[in-house]
Amino acid sequence: MLTQHSQVSFYTELYTRIPEDNTLRIIQDHLDFSFINNLLKNSYSLYYGRPSKEPEMMVKLLILKKFY
Repeated sequence: MLTQHSQVSFYTELYTRIPEDNTLRIIQDHLDFSFINNLLKNSYSLYYGRPSKEPEMMVKLLILKKFY
């Protein structure tokens, strides 16, 4: 008998334990941060220096810092 195994990461398991009414989960579900990358794309060089961290991720980290 073959059983199909789904790949579950440690983080997936943690995410399922976050309550539905958690503030950060509500923010993630209701706000689309994808506009930030497009808004700031002219602020970073595509050809010189090291690649920047994704601006969307940096804004999310700032929000996380503000809450905690």
